[in-house]
Amino acid sequence: MKETHKKSIIGLGSGQGSTLEFFCEQVQKNKTFVVDALVTDNSQSRLIQVANKFKIPCHQIAYDKKNPSVWDEKLCQVLKSYEPSLIILAGFLKKIGPQVLRQFPHKIINSHPSLLPDFGGAGFYGLKVHQAVLSAGKKETGISIHLVNQDYDRGRILDQLIIPIKKNETAKELEIRIKQQEKLFYYQTIEKLLEDSVDSPSESRLR
Repeated sequence: MKETHKKSIIGLGSGQGSTLEFFCEQVQKNKTFVVDALVTDNSQSRLIQVANKFKIPCHQIAYDKKNPSVWDEKLCQVLKSYEPSLIILAGFLKKIGPQVLRQFPHKIINSHPSLLPDFGGAGFYGLKVHQAVLSAGKKETGISIHLVNQDYDRGRILDQLIIPIKKNETAKELEIRIKQQEKLFYYQTIEKLLEDSVDSPSESRLR
């Protein structure tokens, strides 16, 4: 069992793992917290290579559509074995189950590429979010860091970064620009949370 005073995270991802790779790089430089392990539901995820690169344990827990409760239990057991300070979702495509939510209340964090509660929920992911923002004629969008609960993108908002939309910007251009800022903003928000300095929703405006 690790020391209880040690601030640590576990990262969950399904795809390329670029955000969690960025976090590992920052942790290596700053050592403000520890990445205990990475978890993926996808045996082809690049997250496995990221874990090897940083010599971090990586757990592959395949999702079973016929028995989602079994997957939920397996994930819960892995997470409990590390006693993480926070659980970070970064491109994780499966919905977190009730066992994990009960075991880790107020400890599971996600990032969403819009200013929630707008353009969030089931079906709002990837390029679809930015297409919806532009179709609605919005002048600004952003990034929301929020707690995870039983409903997609409906957990308490912890912090938001507001990003003005450029004239004639396409959804793809907007997606690229938001991704460029999302990693650092997400990482900085995690640092604040681990320092117990984020106690209520706030806004950070882009200068």
